[in-house]
Amino acid sequence: MHKYSLAHLSMIETAPVDVVRAAAAAGFDFTGFRLTPTASGIDHGIIGNGVAIRELKSAIDDSGVGILDLEVLRLKEAGPTADPLPLFEAAEYLGARYVITTLEDPDPVRRVESLALLAEQAAEYGVGLSVEFMLFSSAPNLAAACEAVQACGASNVVVLPDVLHLTRSGGTPDDMLDYPARLFPYVQICGASGPGAAPDAVTARTEAVNARLMPDQGDLPVRDFIECAPASTILSVETPLAGLGNPEEPAALAVELLASAHRAAGE
Repeated sequence: MHKYSLAHLSMIETAPVDVVRAAAAAGFDFTGFRLTPTASGIDHGIIGNGVAIRELKSAIDDSGVGILDLEVLRLKEAGPTADPLPLFEAAEYLGARYVITTLEDPDPVRRVESLALLAEQAAEYGVGLSVEFMLFSSAPNLAAACEAVQACGASNVVVLPDVLHLTRSGGTPDDMLDYPARLFPYVQICGASGPGAAPDAVTARTEAVNARLMPDQGDLPVRDFIECAPASTILSVETPLAGLGNPEEPAALAVELLASAHRAAGE
């Protein structure tokens, strides 16, 4: 039986304190939080707010749910788009294992150097980095992400495959078998309509934000994806559903998400 995490993107407008309570009520082992503002302007006001982060820590402690990751650091030409230290401090305080990181610098040498420096900073807080590849980033596929992570040489940096991004970048689940199992401590699952690669990056981005389905719905090879990941891999359910960014009953949605993930995994 795998362990499961509730990704914040599955209910992105829900406050982190309510996400952790929903995760606990549904039976998730882990959850995670988007603590930096989204492109659409959602900001939960945790970073730099001592009262809010202490309230969140108390809810985490009461829930018994682990914190898998925080989001997000974006590495561009000049390095991180924002000071990474507040996010690392929050990760350390909340007990998060990883900070999700995207590579958005087109220079392959510079982005590896930036990733290595960021990993060194993260290590000072006992935190890892999980590099997520997406067709609309400078690490558009699994190979590019694995190459950068391995080249940076840091033991606290891993790769975060998402079955949607893997498929839409032209990959297949067994591509993960070409790389060391240690690179994949967790993966993200969801459903989506249609098999195969996306026609372009814009289409891939739009689908990722607006057109996902429950993990056991649609045409993505979710079961094969899970079976090709290491047996110990945590399954993070990242399934933003249209109209449910701020559900009236977060716990009820979390229950549905976990049940769907179990069906997708055959567990």
